[in-house]
Amino acid sequence: MQDDTAINPVTFVEMKASVGSILFLWSSIEREITKRVEELDDGTSRNGAHTLAQKIARWESLQASICAERAEHQDLVKEVRTRLMMALELRNRISHGLIGITADPFGNRGDAHLETELNGEKRKHTHSDLEHVMRILSHMVWAIGSLSDAARQKDPRKAENAYVGIRLNHLP
Repeated sequence: MQDDTAINPVTFVEMKASVGSILFLWSSIEREITKRVEELDDGTSRNGAHTLAQKIARWESLQASICAERAEHQDLVKEVRTRLMMALELRNRISHGLIGITADPFGNRGDAHLETELNGEKRKHTHSDLEHVMRILSHMVWAIGSLSDAARQKDPRKAENAYVGIRLNHLP
């Protein structure tokens, strides 16, 4: 039995599109995180964190008091942060260490993949790896926004409703 990649091999154009999609999704996430950090910090964080990792950490830290009060909020913030940091590693490898793209439109040379080298470490990232990260990232803007809104929610029941929505819709 053949796998799907042998039947429909991934082309070079599809690999480039995946790279572009990941970078576009990260741009959306960075704008959302920046916006939410400013809202949660009443606009005082405008000149704060600059790197994506710093912005994610700042977003998380601004919710520490809510996390202490609401265990579900803490669990969701940790889950979103874990997913963001995993995807950030791939984004950084693409942005700062992309050394090659291999694709086989005829299905003769194996899986299409990116090759990256960052901090002396070489890695291969298959097209299915890229698709997995894109699926995660496509939900993160809404998860960040919904969690940030829930953090500002004074009514615990409304916050709980938001948590259900986040779990069902944004953390597949």
